[in-house]
Amino acid sequence: MKKSLFLILVGTVITALFTACEVAPVDDSISHQKRVRDAWVRVNYGSDYVALTKSGIYVLEETPGTGAPVKDSLYCFVHYSKRDLDGTYTSTTDPEVAKVHLGTYSDTLYWAPEIWRIANYTQNDGARELLSMMKVGGTIKAIVPPELSTITYPESHKTYVKTSNKEFKSNTIYEISLEKSVKDIEQYEFDLLKNYADKYWGGIDSTKKGYYFKKLKENPVPGDSIFDGTTIDVYYSGHIIDGITDNFLFDTNIADTARMYRRYNGSAYNALSVTYKKNPEESITANSLVDGFARAISEFKYGEEGVVFFSSALGYKEEGSGSIPAYCPLVFYIRTANKK
Repeated sequence: MKKSLFLILVGTVITALFTACEVAPVDDSISHQKRVRDAWVRVNYGSDYVALTKSGIYVLEETPGTGAPVKDSLYCFVHYSKRDLDGTYTSTTDPEVAKVHLGTYSDTLYWAPEIWRIANYTQNDGARELLSMMKVGGTIKAIVPPELSTITYPESHKTYVKTSNKEFKSNTIYEISLEKSVKDIEQYEFDLLKNYADKYWGGIDSTKKGYYFKKLKENPVPGDSIFDGTTIDVYYSGHIIDGITDNFLFDTNIADTARMYRRYNGSAYNALSVTYKKNPEESITANSLVDGFARAISEFKYGEEGVVFFSSALGYKEEGSGSIPAYCPLVFYIRTANKK
């Protein structure tokens, strides 16, 4: 009888506890982060900040640009860093920040600005809102709340997969520098390639739009032509065309070239095996290579050397790859092995 009474009492207490848990107020993450954000600004800036937007972004510091304002259609070349309110950096395009704060600096990486747009919805809402406030040559430092870390697609984007994955779950400080903007990215690349051809290769003409090829060493022996379907050995070095140095080495399978550019990593440097096709389009299909490189292979005989440079449409397009930024023209120096 006493045991039953005890169990009843315990059950009553547990029920009361669960009931209390059900009605206890649950902290709203958005509200909590707003309080954290407001308190941080009061402590660090007081009222000496630039603006507080309707969406909740604190613009802390700003240097107005003197160039064109950002519009939806522009491709914007942006240097940026992101960090938490406690000062912990999470990502950057600044090599010094990477070296000092992230420990991710490497001189084998190409430290270039990223290309951001408003219209293509590849950046989160907060980043796109900041970009819309800027002009070329300007800088901005701002706190973006976590609820702006998603992409809000317009109704017209019905084919997009709409998710609520967030880049970050807390307030994030953005520091952005807008280097330049380009309206027509394809024409921008064509101009880079034309200038490169004029500066280094005597103004040679493209043989296909955005594609240039020049033989540097020819094999005059008629019998040294390569038959379709033959597996050949190829040596190469790949560089980035940026209109500045035009010489950043991002890849090579030649040990001496790697040493010359201080990129040697002690690995084996072996020939690249490629299936030769005389038809450029078949060469592209037959080889798991970027289109411009594969197309160039069809131009060679055994034991020849050449240079090919091309737009990102024949390279890594808008995605980029590793050290290669989006919308980046490339140049390859290529040598085919002698006939065995």
